Amino acid sequence: MKLNSLKKLGIFLVIILVCSCQSEYTKLVKRELASGKTYNSVFHGLEFGQTRKEFYEICWNLNKQGIATHGGKNENVQTILYPKDSTQTTKKIKMLFYAKFNPEDIITAMDVTFSYVAWAPWNKDLESDDLLPVIQDSLMKWYPGNAFMKVKNTLVKVDGNRQIQLKTETDRDVSVLIEDLKYKLNHLKK
Repeated sequence: MKLNSLKKLGIFLVIILVCSCQSEYTKLVKRELASGKTYNSVFHGLEFGQTRKEFYEICWNLNKQGIATHGGKNENVQTILYPKDSTQTTKKIKMLFYAKFNPEDIITAMDVTFSYVAWAPWNKDLESDDLLPVIQDSLMKWYPGNAFMKVKNTLVKVDGNRQIQLKTETDRDVSVLIEDLKYKLNHLKK
């Protein structure tokens, strides 16, 4: 009888230990996905679930409106973000983006890279370490909700199905990945 009680106690302690060892990030993802909230909006009228054709049509319309153009090597779309203070001309930010598509050509994520237009190796105040908090602040305004949390060397924000990862890539670039967690987690299960 004592042995069975000890086994039950051991199993109970293991369950408690496993449950309490979940990271804050894992708890947040589970809580947000369980909320049933769906956020498909990305930016510029782009959304998770749109087709490759719709992506190109939206980008073409952004180009016709003068909002966007092709990025470097014609591999992404480029927009320029202007600072609110018009005297800060060196603080214009280049935003490069391109959608990630699943095998059915549906948008499941968006890769985005930010850098100061006037960046140069000698412009130390225009490096990615100074740009990251500016981008983080902008992302919080664009996507209100939960705050960013640090997960290893990346800042992560999760609201419903939408996850945003933010980190410095180089001295110049800050990268952002906006992805649909429902697709990502279902795809990982397969």
